[in-house]
Amino acid sequence: MNAFSKAAVAGLFALIAPAAASAACPTYAQHGAPLSYTAETVWTPQSTTVIAGGDQDLSTCAEVPGAGYVIENPDFTLTYDALNMGRALEFRVTGSCDTVLLVNSATGEWLFNDDTNEMHPVVRLNNAPSGQYDLWVGTYGPETCEATLTVESF
Repeated sequence: MNAFSKAAVAGLFALIAPAAASAACPTYAQHGAPLSYTAETVWTPQSTTVIAGGDQDLSTCAEVPGAGYVIENPDFTLTYDALNMGRALEFRVTGSCDTVLLVNSATGEWLFNDDTNEMHPVVRLNNAPSGQYDLWVGTYGPETCEATLTVESF
């Protein structure tokens, strides 16, 4: 292979490698299972079952916080109407294994939690705005397990 060919191949790999690396991280380009709640409907906690975990290792993703394993697309996409009530919005996960929670909030902020309640995460947003919340229910290790996402306002 001549020097030009080597440079061309190296340049091609330089273009492909970052795209491949970013494809292995969570993305909200696709929606998860739809949830739609208002501040009033989640005054009573609302729970949904999910299989926690996935093949995306958060520790290799510079764009998002945390450590654990999730799927690429959100497990859930919540459309939330705050009803101008100024309530806190809380997401909790319980499961049969050590779970983690990754949230992309209505303001575009990435939030992560692991082990607030022993082996289970909690993310609370005070005065949560209306909008779309993408939620990934993951596991700390590479295993998967049955879990429950609970959404509640305070």
